[in-house]
Amino acid sequence: GSSPVCRLDAKTARQLGKAVRAAVEDAGGTLHALTSRRTNPSARRALEEALGPPHHVLPWQPAQKKNPYLGYLATADAVIVTGESESMLAETAASGKPMFIYPLPARRRGMVERLRGWLVRRGHAHPANNRGTVRPQQGLEYLCARIIASGIVLPPRNIGALHEKLFDLGVARPFGTPLKTVARPSLNETEKVAHRVCRLMGVGDAEAETILPRARASVRDVTTTTCVSGGSVVVSDSAS
Repeated sequence: GSSPVCRLDAKTARQLGKAVRAAVEDAGGTLHALTSRRTNPSARRALEEALGPPHHVLPWQPAQKKNPYLGYLATADAVIVTGESESMLAETAASGKPMFIYPLPARRRGMVERLRGWLVRRGHAHPANNRGTVRPQQGLEYLCARIIASGIVLPPRNIGALHEKLFDLGVARPFGTPLKTVARPSLNETEKVAHRVCRLMGVGDAEAETILPRARASVRDVTTTTCVSGGSVVVSDSAS
């Protein structure tokens, strides 16, 4: 569905449906598609028309009590995921299933997004001095860096960088490559994230080793999937 950085309109949904249907049928498979609350009605209808029988589209319903999402992840031979949602990418990455990312078109960046991007570039410029070494941040550069670090202005999301990281790790492949159904190791970095959170809270590694086993026991009925890319941490908790 559409997000602050990507868009899924009817035209894109129709292109998506046709491309995915062709790829799945070429691989000899059947497609089960799930929409979300972010899928607008016109995009859903276009997707249903483009896929057609024998493939299935299960539309998201506000009053739906049973969500088959995790069941689909568990039983699929391969998963094609639209690339606008860090949570969906993280959950699929943790599944261990062959993962193919279909990128959605980026929205045109507005003035606020352009300003955020400028602040990040300016705050992390780190120009070198005459001897070629990086000097400490000064003046406007220092001010921009502090604005970002304080959280007053958040850096713009770079979903493309997350895709490239997943490709580099061998966790995902771009849509358009052959739909091979070879299993891969799951990417579940819960331990790494937990230790990082402990360090941010001033908890030493030795103390963390006494805390984390109790935390694991208290959340054993929750599946925590994580994906870490370039200093940004995405955590999604889904009921098991």
